[in-house]
Amino acid sequence: NGPEHEIVYVNEQLLNNNNADYGNLAIAGLRLNSAKEWSSFSQLSAYIQKGVKVDRLIESGEGSTNLFPEIAYALLTDNEIGAGELIGVTSVDKEKMTIAAKFCKANGFFWDGVITASKNLREFIFIQSSYCFLDFTIIGGRFALYPSVPFNSEFKINVDAKPEIKALFTDGNIKDLKVSFLSPEERQLFQARILWRKEKKNGFSQTKVHEVRLSDSEGGSNSDPRETFDMSVFCTTSQHAARFGRYALRTRQLVDHGLTFETTPQAAMSLIPGDYFRLYSESTHTSRFSNGVISDSGVIQSQTTVSNGDSIYYWKPGQEGVSGPTPIIIEGGLADSAFRGCVFTIAQTNSSDRVYKLESLTFADDGFVEVAGSYTPLTSDGKLAVLNQYDGGVDFDEVS
Repeated sequence: NGPEHEIVYVNEQLLNNNNADYGNLAIAGLRLNSAKEWSSFSQLSAYIQKGVKVDRLIESGEGSTNLFPEIAYALLTDNEIGAGELIGVTSVDKEKMTIAAKFCKANGFFWDGVITASKNLREFIFIQSSYCFLDFTIIGGRFALYPSVPFNSEFKINVDAKPEIKALFTDGNIKDLKVSFLSPEERQLFQARILWRKEKKNGFSQTKVHEVRLSDSEGGSNSDPRETFDMSVFCTTSQHAARFGRYALRTRQLVDHGLTFETTPQAAMSLIPGDYFRLYSESTHTSRFSNGVISDSGVIQSQTTVSNGDSIYYWKPGQEGVSGPTPIIIEGGLADSAFRGCVFTIAQTNSSDRVYKLESLTFADDGFVEVAGSYTPLTSDGKLAVLNQYDGGVDFDEVS
């Protein structure tokens, strides 16, 4: 409020070779040449091209980054800007984080944002990772981000890939099956309205809108309610906004339930959160399936008769993936040694695939393991249905 002294004229400039040293602060300089039109100067705006330096996962050393896995890694491990003193490097799966960073870079999922206030770290990472097609997991006490959809050797989303099924569950090796269906409100189709930010170098950005809905042939309508996803804080490309919008619409259209059940530790020993498993159960399917178990001695325990040559899917504890369909070999009423010690279900051409994505795996009472999964619909050729027309097509009506 009115300084006692003011600088009215400068007639000498001296070169200063000593840089100002302010720890953990960015320094901005403003040079004003002599001019009479300056009457007041109340605000200063700056366009920052590079952010805080962090440990890079896909490049050596430190540097600025706009890959969310590298940002999350810094927030979990850095003592200055994150929770490094509470979590630290040993509690983060760096290998999975690196894969997630390569995945985001290959698919153009960048996070060009600013964190301006303290946040609940786990909630913040969980929400933001979903916009980048990532799962936030805690496995064995270690935090990690990992792609939630299949990807190829170049880390790009592979819409033609079939999910790898890691386990098979039937009525023979589960109990206390509970299915939770989404409410009609949660399954209401909608028109997605995604906000993103168009950057102008050394200028002010503009907030853009990308709107997308399911086509009329897919059940969408112009009268569907609009839901807004504000990604303008970090999203700077229309492609990222469009891809997320299509994925969100497909998820709402196709995913209608989740389930929980208990099983033995041996049956679930090869699963970790994010894996896919198949469930055949008469309790949750309208079609009836012949399924059961085969003992170590070859005795077949099933509700229906299993004949030699019947085509089956089968899985043994500890086995990578589900085998089949394969003709079963039965001699003298006993199954061949290749099938002993497994659970199985008879393959039927008119059956509907029920594949689930593992959400959590926890210990239950009496030594059992509780499995929680969300329904993952497949196309007729076994691909993920939520990625159908992921890159755009006739199934969607959209405009930027």
